Amino acid sequence: MKEMAASNQKEASSTIEETAETFIWKRTTASTLLNKASTIKETAASALEEEQIEQRRKLFVLLLLLLWPLTASTSMSAPADASIPRGQQEQKQLLKDDSWGNQLPDMLVAYYRQHGVHSLMLVVCRGDIDAARLHALLQHFMAHNIYVQLWTEQCLNDLRHVGNETDTPEAPPPRSFQADNETHWELAFVLPALNYKLGILLLQFNSSCALNLLRWSAATEHNYFTTNRYWLLLTQDLQELQLLEDAEIFLPPDSEVRVLWHATSQPFNATLLDVYKVAAWKPLKRRLVGHRLRNPRHMVHALQHFGSAITYRQNLEGIVFNTAIVIAFPDLFTDIEDLSLRHIDTISKVNHRLMLELAVRLNMSYNTYQTVNYGWRQPNGSFDGLMGRFQRYELDFAQLGIFMRLDRIALCDFVAETYRVRAGIMFRQPPLSAVANIFSMPFQQDVWISILVLLIVTMLVMLLEMFFSPHTHNMSYLDSVNFVFGAMCQQGFYVNVSNRSARIIVFTTFVAAVFLFTSFSANIVALLQSPSDAIQSLGDLGQSPLEIGVQDTQYNKIYFTESTDPVTKSLYHKKIASKGDFVYMRPVLGMEKMRTGLFAYQVELQAGYQIVSDTFSEPEKCGLMELEPFQLPMLAVPTRKNFPYKELFRRQIRWQREISLVNREERKWIPQKPKCESGVGGFVSIGLTECRYAFGIFGCGAALSFGVFLIELIRKHSHGIYTFVRGYKHTLH
Repeated sequence: MKEMAASNQKEASSTIEETAETFIWKRTTASTLLNKASTIKETAASALEEEQIEQRRKLFVLLLLLLWPLTASTSMSAPADASIPRGQQEQKQLLKDDSWGNQLPDMLVAYYRQHGVHSLMLVVCRGDIDAARLHALLQHFMAHNIYVQLWTEQCLNDLRHVGNETDTPEAPPPRSFQADNETHWELAFVLPALNYKLGILLLQFNSSCALNLLRWSAATEHNYFTTNRYWLLLTQDLQELQLLEDAEIFLPPDSEVRVLWHATSQPFNATLLDVYKVAAWKPLKRRLVGHRLRNPRHMVHALQHFGSAITYRQNLEGIVFNTAIVIAFPDLFTDIEDLSLRHIDTISKVNHRLMLELAVRLNMSYNTYQTVNYGWRQPNGSFDGLMGRFQRYELDFAQLGIFMRLDRIALCDFVAETYRVRAGIMFRQPPLSAVANIFSMPFQQDVWISILVLLIVTMLVMLLEMFFSPHTHNMSYLDSVNFVFGAMCQQGFYVNVSNRSARIIVFTTFVAAVFLFTSFSANIVALLQSPSDAIQSLGDLGQSPLEIGVQDTQYNKIYFTESTDPVTKSLYHKKIASKGDFVYMRPVLGMEKMRTGLFAYQVELQAGYQIVSDTFSEPEKCGLMELEPFQLPMLAVPTRKNFPYKELFRRQIRWQREISLVNREERKWIPQKPKCESGVGGFVSIGLTECRYAFGIFGCGAALSFGVFLIELIRKHSHGIYTFVRGYKHTLH
């Protein structure tokens, strides 16, 4: 019997090898047959008669049965309602005579369906299974709409179509898999990054081929044990679990690796174990998922009762991770818990408590490095600061969140978002007197027209009184103009009128002027203390008289130059780039210049709010505005590429957000915008800006009077000038 079993195993091995060789030599024929099969399937879908549809479905299944050995490394599928082809009754009878029966294939289908897997990689090493049983297993998966990709040992070792490209050319990971061509050799098993769930079924893992595949998949440069790849290792001997104790087979806490033991005799039963390692040098941990499983219903019940595997893996047993934190202002930094300087390195401080809670929850510790820069691309293509350490694989993750940028995604992975940082141009709306003529604003246009009509009517009445009055007035007709303007400006009148009618005109004119002057003066005082609303957009800011300063951070320089918004680019070139490096300054200096003058300052808003709360008076807080020239991305915690604890960290940080720990730290460390508690302005000093229109009127009057003076002078001495010019001409002749 042993000789017959050995003979059958050799025959099965030779059959699998011949199958793989046939695939190599008949690729063209397989492609042609596949094209014909797809054509037949499309024709069947459009047919109306039931008999023709059934016949074409049968033909399609028969073609798949002929093609499966030729397509060992290509996807295979069949419709769920496909008819049983000729010869399948014999294969089903073979399964009934075997210890598998239909129970194990049904349980495998139930296992992957419970995890939402519709695409499966079936790995068959030499001698794992005979051809007839493999054929029946493939048909069972295809009958349940599970697409199967078959990998034989020959396919795994075929390196002709494998390139040396990497998914991260800017930061290639260090290679931990060292080939020796005995127990370690290169494989063609390359899995791209997936956004869907993939099942990987290893029929036996006690062979050198299977163990090499597990070492290859666990290598740092690969890390194929992730949450969306569901590995299932079949075995008939639980002692084979000792093979997974190999330090090079690292099954991380993020992995989904299960071992399914099944009996070799009837009655059939199986045991499902969940396995993982806390670290590569740590022993293998096992947890029972289901025991004495006899049918798919038992399998589904066991998986539902077990739940998510990662919930059992929250104890990392004190392992130490290399991390880093950024202190951008080391000369001002005092302590990471110092609330008096919340605006200094706010990003590091607000994330600190989250990282401490993460370490406590997962029972781990940090070996922390300090950097002064978040890391930006240099001219030679490398990165400095924090991202430079990630590029050199010196860190496992960072103890803070950083901006999610496309150039950083090539160097690290982001596990979870934490906070949003807002950066904007803060400014106080300029006073109304700086952007408008406040002397024309106290009255509306119809009031000004009424005042002008009043002046004209008053002058006409005074002229009529002077012309028809029986009394003699010691004034000329033009003095009526001086009288009206003198009354309006509260300057009085230098002529003493004696008749009653003229005095009534003078009295009523001065009384009306008093009311108008009082209203005008009161409005002027209010307007001098009022901010304007002239700046509502970046375009308005670019046209305003305000100067602009920028917080001295690297990302401000980068995001301004990277902006594609035409208004932002215009503002940058007009008021920032043209001033050189003098526009970049510390927040304390920039906010003080904003408080005392016509100045706008680009700053992290939480830092600006803190300085406003500490240094601005209540009236100065009114009229504060900010405009965002660019939108900053979210902060997220970065990890190195292929970090095997990424999903574990992600779930913990999301849990911190759900229980409001993230919100608590945000309220603690990120100041809110100060409120204008008092809308009444304080004492306002009048400067040259407010008086510029008065000086303009005075200058115009002085220039006009000087011009009139010259005309009068020329007119008085015109005869002498004429005589002098005439005599000078006679002298020349």
